[in-house]
Amino acid sequence: MSDLKHQTVEQLRKSKIQTEERIEHYQGKIHSHNSTIRGQLTRLEWINKYLHEKTPVELTMAQIEQRLGHKVIIK
Repeated sequence: MSDLKHQTVEQLRKSKIQTEERIEHYQGKIHSHNSTIRGQLTRLEWINKYLHEKTPVELTMAQIEQRLGHKVIIK
């Protein structure tokens, strides 16, 4: 999964689509692909994690201070 950490948001979105397609493909097959499906589900979890981390979020100063737990002064 290490390649995912270094992908851009756009690359992660493409990887997510490809991974979801692989999961759908293998779910239609017999049980011999269970480990493959588990691996792809894990990959999808990591993709979603990195997408969440890398996608910019607009926050107000109050929201930033609430998340940090203290006042912020910008110099």
